[in-house]
Amino acid sequence: MLPRYLITTTLLLLALSSGSDRSFVVDHESNCFRKDGQKYQFISGSMHYYRIPRPYWKDRLLKLKGAGFNTVQTYIPWNLHEPVKGQLDFSGRKDLFSYLKLCSELEILVLLRPGPFIAAEFEFGGFPSWLPTESKTISFRSSEPVYLKNVLTWYGELLPMLVEHLYHNGGPVIGLQVENEYGSNPACDKVYLETLTKQFRDILGQEILLYTVDGPGKGMLDCGTLPELYNTVDFGGGNITAHFDLQAQYNSGGPPVNTEFYPGWLSHWGHKFPSKSRTATANKLDEMLAYGASVNMYMFHGGSNFAYTSGAKGNKDATDFEPHTTSYDYDAPLSEAGDTTMKYWDIRAVNSKYGPVYDVPKNTTKKSYGMVDMKYWGSVLNDTFIRQCGSKTQNVRPLSLEENKQTNGVIVYTKVIAKPGTLTVGKVRDRAYLLLDGKLLITIKGSSSNSSIGLVPGKLDIIVLSDGHINTGHVHMENPRNYMKGITEPVLYDSEPLLNWDVTLLPLESMSCFQNVGQERSLDQQFLPGSIYIGQIAKTCDPTTDTFVDTTGWGKGVVFFQDQNLGRHWPLAGPQLTLYAPGPFCGESNSTITVHIVEFEQPAGHVILTDQHNLRGPVDHSQL
Repeated sequence: MLPRYLITTTLLLLALSSGSDRSFVVDHESNCFRKDGQKYQFISGSMHYYRIPRPYWKDRLLKLKGAGFNTVQTYIPWNLHEPVKGQLDFSGRKDLFSYLKLCSELEILVLLRPGPFIAAEFEFGGFPSWLPTESKTISFRSSEPVYLKNVLTWYGELLPMLVEHLYHNGGPVIGLQVENEYGSNPACDKVYLETLTKQFRDILGQEILLYTVDGPGKGMLDCGTLPELYNTVDFGGGNITAHFDLQAQYNSGGPPVNTEFYPGWLSHWGHKFPSKSRTATANKLDEMLAYGASVNMYMFHGGSNFAYTSGAKGNKDATDFEPHTTSYDYDAPLSEAGDTTMKYWDIRAVNSKYGPVYDVPKNTTKKSYGMVDMKYWGSVLNDTFIRQCGSKTQNVRPLSLEENKQTNGVIVYTKVIAKPGTLTVGKVRDRAYLLLDGKLLITIKGSSSNSSIGLVPGKLDIIVLSDGHINTGHVHMENPRNYMKGITEPVLYDSEPLLNWDVTLLPLESMSCFQNVGQERSLDQQFLPGSIYIGQIAKTCDPTTDTFVDTTGWGKGVVFFQDQNLGRHWPLAGPQLTLYAPGPFCGESNSTITVHIVEFEQPAGHVILTDQHNLRGPVDHSQL
């Protein structure tokens, strides 16, 4: 097999020798983009392939095109594609290259944002959970050697695979972003940016547009830009002339570009669902397009943070920790379930003034299957469940989730206490439930520190639940080990370190591991964190219709629909009460609908499979 760099060079030579006149460039004299020599204004919408069920990609892209958008923008999350070091995964919903081919077939151009830091309210901002374990002194988003070596290795795999998809080589990709809003990083490491840029150029060639994105502030643009990159700004409102004039100061001519125009905003557990006026959004878009700016709307369609892909906002020591909801609806023109909204039609009307619009596909059917009784089966601490769905190891001192080579889910630390004494637990991430001989003693939130409790002899279990790694807030992460999950500080007993722990690892990624493992049984004791509930109804799961799992009355945990991990539920905190269950998640054996819930705080007797999505329920910030 030819080396990747040789493949890259060969593709570029073939493209040049074919006499292709395809090009997408910045015209610095006329202050515009030119596509194939003609003046071009892109109207783009952000839509992330990995947040959308693969069978719905075409529907969402046609709705994008139908609304008058000629370009789609997506991030590429490193952690999704390399969850285990050295093992790349581009299967299923992660198949970026099939997504790019579909865009090409539909004649939609593409802007790529490969990070390595993507923010995006995504788990760890796109960084793999194994990365902090590479070195005790690793520093993200910098030219620190261990970090940089890993980034360049990842790009050495990814970038060559993108060559054939570049516009001048016949593909849809007109530009790639280098890093992501790097001007917000106090490190301001220009060597780092220059190193990434060199690798992009070495592999992708000189023809492709490389650009940066930063907020419209001098300090951010000073740190986030390079002369050899095209520098753009992002903003949701304000004086567009002032913003674009500032952008122009960092380019030697070229078009005004807003690469993140916000029609809505992100949401957190325990906070009211954010929304933005459809009229204000349409008017501001119209103003920018009339100005001659190219615009990318972030987000056009948010989709869902299925499984454990939702991240969190956090500051330097993670004391201000606010996890994002499973839904990434974003109050976008296209809803989480892919439905057109009134905001969509307003935006379509604006775009029609500047280019063609097309027929819009009908929204998918939503179905109510009704109530599903949830029966208690047992605990995640059950030996049968652990044997089927987990693994065991031992730590001298309690190690983090990542040090135990697990990304998310649950970790349980077990120790037999031989004599009475006082247990002191330092910070945990993100929630710890302390049990003694199967009885709940205390719940510790991650923001708590040095929680102490008196113990008598018995078996101590500390169940720790991850709520997602941070991606916003203190985004430069100069010490990423601060954000690892599980027990992250020594556990003391009578002021002495408590050593030699049995550890149970429970990724809880799917419930396929839990099939045929016994019958349900009645709950004959008080509720305990990590209880498993199973519900079934004898109805055919229709793969052509969507539904929503209403978790009202439940507390906090994880919901599975037909073995698919829909993500975290937390109705106690709100505002999201329902989780999106797309029709394609029905699977092949769909004569019976099955729901699993792993619950940690408050059980209920049932869930409802409804045709109504509720992201605007009551909120209780004290639950965080």
